[in-house]
Amino acid sequence: MSALNRALAVAAVTFGASLIGMALQWAVPADMLTASKASVGAMVGLVTLVLALVLGLLVFTAFSVFTTQRDEAYSLGPIVAEVDLLLERYGPEAAGGRAGLKAALERSRLRFFGDAEHGPRPFTFEEMRWIYQSQSGFFDSLNPPTEAQRNMAATARDQVRKLADTQMLMARQLASPFPPHVLTVVVCWAAALFLGNGLVAPINPLTIIAHVVGAIAVGTAIFLILELSSPYTGLIRLSPAGIDRVLEILGDADRKRAATKPDSP
Repeated sequence: MSALNRALAVAAVTFGASLIGMALQWAVPADMLTASKASVGAMVGLVTLVLALVLGLLVFTAFSVFTTQRDEAYSLGPIVAEVDLLLERYGPEAAGGRAGLKAALERSRLRFFGDAEHGPRPFTFEEMRWIYQSQSGFFDSLNPPTEAQRNMAATARDQVRKLADTQMLMARQLASPFPPHVLTVVVCWAAALFLGNGLVAPINPLTIIAHVVGAIAVGTAIFLILELSSPYTGLIRLSPAGIDRVLEILGDADRKRAATKPDSP
């Protein structure tokens, strides 16, 4: 279910709870309702405070997830540029590393942006082992003859490891941005709040409109939480233009190298 549909469902549930509360006014004796109005109002105020605090905290947490992913994604660009430059300066022996860098970015593009329905996929343990093994295998295969090349290879190895670690961290952060069932508890609180308020509220068109607005507000908060905690899918999402531009530049470099490579006799 999309974030918008879930938000609409939450708004419907909360507004439905207020209608149930209003309907209960016909079943509860009038003298009991009058005597309990102060106590019900106090509990409604308490739930209102708790709900406001928790919703605000969840929106802030979801926004932190979004900005953290954005900042970490921005930090990868300079790393990719540095690694590609180091491998280019190293010489033709590092051409396989440059091709591997482009392939790794293409896999990352597919991992984070390619599946809009299910969102980013976390790295498995087997994938992490394979990535580290392939990185070590490539750099171990290099035999830099000069001190400058040895320094370039060592720096490139460290930056490639940092690139992989950052992407794995990004995927793990998105795997579970919130503890399980937190939003379910929040929705239950919202339903209890609207039920109690509907029980003591006067039944008239203005009260119903106010409850509709309140239900929309709660649903909008849930929508923001869901959207911001999934920054690669949905309506509020990060753009893949940056990584697409990097892949385009690396592809152009590959084509230029292929065009300038002398033909074999």
